[in-house]
Amino acid sequence: MFNILDFEIHNDENERQYIWRVGQYVKQGKITWKELSPIINEKWRDSEDEYRDESAYRKPFRSAENYYEDVFSKMMDDEYAKEINLQKRELEKAKIQFRDERNAWNKQNYDSARANQKLDYLEEQLTSIGNVNFQPHDNVEINSDNDILIILSDLHIGACYSSAFGEYNSDIAKDRLNQLLNETIKIAKRHGSENCFVSLQGDVISGNIHNSITVTNRENVIDQIKLASELISSFCYELSKVFSKVYMTSVDGNHSRISRKDDALHDERLDNLICWTVKNSLSYVDNFITLNQYIDTGISTMNIRGKTYIGVHGDYDSYTKRDVGNLALAIGFIPYAITFGHMHTCAIDECNGIKMIRGGSLGGCGDSYTIEKRLTGKPSQMICVCNNKGVECYYPINLK
Repeated sequence: MFNILDFEIHNDENERQYIWRVGQYVKQGKITWKELSPIINEKWRDSEDEYRDESAYRKPFRSAENYYEDVFSKMMDDEYAKEINLQKRELEKAKIQFRDERNAWNKQNYDSARANQKLDYLEEQLTSIGNVNFQPHDNVEINSDNDILIILSDLHIGACYSSAFGEYNSDIAKDRLNQLLNETIKIAKRHGSENCFVSLQGDVISGNIHNSITVTNRENVIDQIKLASELISSFCYELSKVFSKVYMTSVDGNHSRISRKDDALHDERLDNLICWTVKNSLSYVDNFITLNQYIDTGISTMNIRGKTYIGVHGDYDSYTKRDVGNLALAIGFIPYAITFGHMHTCAIDECNGIKMIRGGSLGGCGDSYTIEKRLTGKPSQMICVCNNKGVECYYPINLK
């Protein structure tokens, strides 16, 4: 017996497909062609030919069956088998590729989570160390009409050399920072300065961007970062005992690149890590503030008494009128002043009303690069006294 519902037309089923399908019931002995004829005629009433006799409906069935047998037979030949095998291989390759990508993605997520965990732990440790070494102190109450700006440029912590032109190492760097600290305090007392702005002008560490530099470094890059962070943290902490507030900002220098110049990523510089370390080390000092005012990692901004000071290292922006104009066009406004480092000597100039202020170098000269390039000069740093009209006076400080 048969179920009349078996003979309903399926979705998107054409006449040939329908006849072939219901014809299978005849082959299975569930219904005869004579019984099937009125059903087919009923379902396909609009057909040009009615299936009135056995030969009429056998013919389209055989035609449909031959069609499908022809399709099935093609599926069994060698060419088709090869095609199927090829597609299977492609599918397996896709599965393997997907699995590898998934594993790589999971590893990346794992590594990222581990890195974040380590950074969180490092931040916790730095904060803990800062609580021990840089404890809160009594607030300093000063009210005046001016502030101090220190352009702390090209410290090159880690460099070590001794020649007829100069000598430098980490111990000398520490001593010269103490000299700079004492000079800053003297100037602040002379002018009654209220706040202090410290602009890390890049090249805080010596790095290892050239083989000649790597050879002369006394400490490796990790030790350079640790030592630079400690020295700057101590420097800013001592300033916080003298000024109402100490503000710090930082720009990237070329010596802090992780890889060679052509391979280095624009924002991947170790100066950022040093600034972050100092910030966390001094987190318990209420009057120390890290300014997160950046146009780019190589362009910082400071607002001192209503005037905007832009900070750059100087490797992308030369100390020239042309580059000052290009920088002003790039940032979209005209700042009061642009502070530089990079060239290792203090300088002051002006371009179309924009002050150009350049800091010196803590190491001075004496390494092979400065000797061969004849870049002689004394170790120095720049201090400015700023009021609401701008820079009141400049102090290029020569260090011993």
